[in-house]
Amino acid sequence: MSKGCFSWIHIVVVAFICILNGCAGTSSQEAAPSVNTPKSLEVTEPDTLTRFGFNQGLENDLNDKNLSRLQSKIDVLLIAQQLRTLQPQQFLNPLITAKTAADIKQQLVSGMLELSNTFTWHYLHSELIGSDKIAAYYRIDNDEGYSYITFWLSADSYKIYDFHPVSFHFSTLNFVGEFTQLFTKYSDRQAQLAELILASQKNEWDTVTALYQALDADIKAEPVLNDFLLRKYSQMKNDSPEFMAALIRSYEQQNLSSLLFESYYIQQDNFTQAIKMVEGLPEFARQDSKMLSEMAILYAYNQDFEPAVLHGRRAIFAAPNDNEAYFVLLQVSLLAKDYDLSIELIEVLISKFDFIMGQDVIAEFDDSANFMRSDQYQQWLKTRSLS
Repeated sequence: MSKGCFSWIHIVVVAFICILNGCAGTSSQEAAPSVNTPKSLEVTEPDTLTRFGFNQGLENDLNDKNLSRLQSKIDVLLIAQQLRTLQPQQFLNPLITAKTAADIKQQLVSGMLELSNTFTWHYLHSELIGSDKIAAYYRIDNDEGYSYITFWLSADSYKIYDFHPVSFHFSTLNFVGEFTQLFTKYSDRQAQLAELILASQKNEWDTVTALYQALDADIKAEPVLNDFLLRKYSQMKNDSPEFMAALIRSYEQQNLSSLLFESYYIQQDNFTQAIKMVEGLPEFARQDSKMLSEMAILYAYNQDFEPAVLHGRRAIFAAPNDNEAYFVLLQVSLLAKDYDLSIELIEVLISKFDFIMGQDVIAEFDDSANFMRSDQYQQWLKTRSLS
């Protein structure tokens, strides 16, 4: 690759890092974290409390939007090291590597603070990967839904060097490495790529759709290109249904998934595909109580009640003090017409959480009318009136 070509790629990559760290929701290689769920080794972890303390502090700093403390937790030298490990040929020049790493650090901080303006951060847990890496798992939520983030840390220094909103295919550093490699791989068709990327930068989505559909099949199938377009598109206020449909078709053809597509499939009443979008998340996200409840309700609307109840019960087991998990399983029980379970859950919501479960509250649930006409509910009302 020529020096001029690399400089152009560097500018494009850095310009979009802030976009690529964007997040929206309700989807490891040895040298650095990869797109797959990491597999931890069976090792003794004497520093668990240290990791817990670090992540408690990070959670507080994220929610408090503490700029100076967040900056101190990200190591630009580790970022540069990872860039050289991921793409040694692309990052031979020390000055370019250092500049890219510094820009990435700054944009990581900006991306975290931007998410903090919209979401609340919740530290879930962390694990040691091999002997030198820590994956720290977070949920972010607001009134509109949930999503999940993985921070990658050095096990020696507890410094952050990578950031991965898991609804997207690549972490930040993996994206930079794969994206620069994309321009090397298709050096004879860089004009196609450049035109598409510049159109997306200008938010010209009709043009993006036309250029995307006209791409050669091999370029169109590149996961990093689709990942880039999804991240960029996910932050747009003016939707382009035509482009979204084209992107979803491409993901389906590659058997890829993203939590960002879940709502699209729900709107289509395609709950089987919506379930697949949640199943594509890493294990730590799938095992979180919020996603267990999400799976419960999706299975229920798909008329598959056995796994719906199972996931609902697992959500309660994972977060026994979260009343939302009980309300979700109550909705599942009403759809499944398991009215004995419905009564049991209503009793728990009253006794454990002090909710007033009057008919006006129950009527807010789907398929509640049949329940309130049932023998179980009428008997429960009679029993409550006598107590």
